[in-house]
Amino acid sequence: MRLRRPTTVTTAVLTATLTAATLVGCSADAGESTSATTSDAASATTASSAVAGLTPEEAMAANAEPHSSGADDEDLAWDESEEVAISLDGDSAQADGDGVSVDGSTVTITQAGTYRVTGDLTDGQLVVASSGDGVVRLVLDGASVTSSTTSALVVDDAASAVVVLADGSTNHLEATGAAVDADGDGSTDEPDGALFSSADLTIGGTGSLDVVSASTDGIVSKDGLVIAGGTLTVDAADDGVRGKDYLVVTGDASVTVDAVADGLKSTNADDETMGYVAVLGGTVDLTAGDDGIQAETDAIVSDATVTIAAAGGAGAEVAEDASAKGIKGDVGVVVGGGADVRVDAADDGLHSNGAVSVSGGDITLASGDDGVHADGDVTVADGNLTVTESVEGLEGATMTLAGGDVDITSSDDGVNAAGGTSSTSDTAAGTTQDGTAPQGASAGDGEMPDDFTPPADGEMPAMPDGAAPGDGTAGEPPAMPDGEMPDGAAPGGQAGGQGGAPGGESADTGDYWLKITGGTLVVDAGGDGLDSNGTIEITGGTTVVQGPTNAGNGALDTAGAFTVSGGTLLAAGSSGMAVAPDTDSSQGWVAANLDQTAAAGTVVHVLSDDGTTLVSYEVTKDTENIVYSSPEITTGATYVVQAGGTLGSPDTTGLSSDGSTDGATQVATATAGEFAGGGTGGMGGGGRRPGASDATGEATTSGT
Repeated sequence: MRLRRPTTVTTAVLTATLTAATLVGCSADAGESTSATTSDAASATTASSAVAGLTPEEAMAANAEPHSSGADDEDLAWDESEEVAISLDGDSAQADGDGVSVDGSTVTITQAGTYRVTGDLTDGQLVVASSGDGVVRLVLDGASVTSSTTSALVVDDAASAVVVLADGSTNHLEATGAAVDADGDGSTDEPDGALFSSADLTIGGTGSLDVVSASTDGIVSKDGLVIAGGTLTVDAADDGVRGKDYLVVTGDASVTVDAVADGLKSTNADDETMGYVAVLGGTVDLTAGDDGIQAETDAIVSDATVTIAAAGGAGAEVAEDASAKGIKGDVGVVVGGGADVRVDAADDGLHSNGAVSVSGGDITLASGDDGVHADGDVTVADGNLTVTESVEGLEGATMTLAGGDVDITSSDDGVNAAGGTSSTSDTAAGTTQDGTAPQGASAGDGEMPDDFTPPADGEMPAMPDGAAPGDGTAGEPPAMPDGEMPDGAAPGGQAGGQGGAPGGESADTGDYWLKITGGTLVVDAGGDGLDSNGTIEITGGTTVVQGPTNAGNGALDTAGAFTVSGGTLLAAGSSGMAVAPDTDSSQGWVAANLDQTAAAGTVVHVLSDDGTTLVSYEVTKDTENIVYSSPEITTGATYVVQAGGTLGSPDTTGLSSDGSTDGATQVATATAGEFAGGGTGGMGGGGRRPGASDATGEATTSGT
């Protein structure tokens, strides 16, 4: 499989998608999407499918093979008897063999071979200018080179170059001069790093190397760069470590970077098999002013420990033209194996214009925006993924949670199957960071109008300024016969339809979907818990959602079908936008609005009609609605919800099978497979607001 660069959904298209949304917290309107939105969203999804769900091994196999295999590469072994010794001494140097010329404080190596460098060069340069075949190997053994005018060590010409850090040695390279490439775009072939190579470069050994650059990058290769060993510390005024064709860290290498711009970077945008960054071993600690890891194609992490602080972390502000992601791969971000990843980023934690795939490892993300974001696909197959802080936890056009343990904390949506981006003030999406409606929002833009009042239980929602349901134009709402609801309206007086009513998917709901097939998912969301602009399908695993307290969002939200055929689902949240699964789901479910709010810290229990407790859960926020599905639920049977008592011994998701209802109070009864709905949150199986159009383009009413 070869990777393909994805087609990125444009800002204009994203805006169109978002403005087709329903009221705050609802998914995209089924009848308002445009063909352009559908086409571009499908394009992004299809383009990213080539990289969806890859393991690190598969991603590496799809890319160009690096020039070095790592610490055991033959270029890192040599015959010491054939070494040429170079001794640095202040502003001069001496060599005891062929292949070296000294001109003042400039030492030039002119042919392939092995050169052991010792001593200090206070203001000079090591240059490799070998036009022939063969490897030029520099063994740094207590060497220090500082240059006030250019790179301290530059490989101007060589078939390939190897820098070996001698066992037990401490080495230093520093460039104190002004930047060669003032634009910082890497377009010049002039040396623009303290250690610069125009050829493939390998760094290995067991010693240490400090690299300091006052105005340029730290370490640069204009071809491929492999760091196979040693302890590297880089302090750079621009990018920390940059390889054009690829940058690979492997073996027992230890890399610490403090960079004003990106930490690790690869820049080849012309070859789909290059431009990748792969951290396949060792330890990497990055402090970056921009992205921690930035790859033109794939960012791959496996069997390594990676710690990233990007642009000041999750609480920092990001300039409009800045990129402040933790790990960014334009085609894909792939994490797996024994990776241990810790990211604190001012913007997204993991970000791709294509796909994000997690197949293993232990990942913890704190983000100022999305914990994980992909314009295309997000797949989690294994491992532990924890988002401790985010606006939206996981976001992608298509999402598959097939295994592993996922724990999400978000101020807005927890898991969002949609296109586009989110921010701490995303008025295009109709929500602020806490999931509430922005001030001055226009109902015509799919946002909560200023004069909208969430309905109380048992009441129809008040329409803004007398607007009629359907097309949003002015007019009086239909008269209600005393004691009766309009034809097809849901009982209980709320416009949210009965769970399982026909969805009438729009043309674009197939471009977005969320599938949960295994593993565990725990969500604590200030906005919608699970949100899909298309469909939601749950076939396995355990999903626990603590949704919002505000009526403008719901623990569950979907624009299309919502089916449950396996696994366990418990969702708790507000009742104003509550949504339940479809009635044609093959697994039973119970949904109920509570007679009284269960305050945060209260244990809620779902019991069968004979008094058997099926599940207990301690809500972490004030809760008005409960949805529960498991193989124990029988469609058509009656179930009871109680509040109070004790939790018992919960599992890792917070669910307990041995809770006690002693002292609990009954707060709801429900028939499995039936739900009277909640507010203007759409019906289960459609999730559409009143007046949304079905697939034929005709207006429908929730609850029909």
